[in-house]
Amino acid sequence: MSKLSNIDNNLVTGRRLWAIRVSSGLTQADFADVLGQSLRAYANYERGEREMPTALFRALCDSFQIDPLWLLKGFGEDPVLVSTRVLDLDLLETVIRFIEEWLSFL
Repeated sequence: MSKLSNIDNNLVTGRRLWAIRVSSGLTQADFADVLGQSLRAYANYERGEREMPTALFRALCDSFQIDPLWLLKGFGEDPVLVSTRVLDLDLLETVIRFIEEWLSFL
């Protein structure tokens, strides 16, 4: 386990892996196979016993269209798909206006 990793982060990530797998209707063995992992390795990630490697993170996002922000630090237990991420256009317009005003003072 890396120095940056800790058991709490691994447990949260494991719960997210479990939620993705359950929502996909796959067994641990089938899910591990789709992701190119052995069953033993995948089960360790899902239980939070091991830190999830970057390759698995990418495979989850690519294979299941999972929002990487949700997977890392998102809110809620249910998987968030990339296609369902909502952009707050009002907030975006406010930020753009603020930046334009700030730049005009330079």
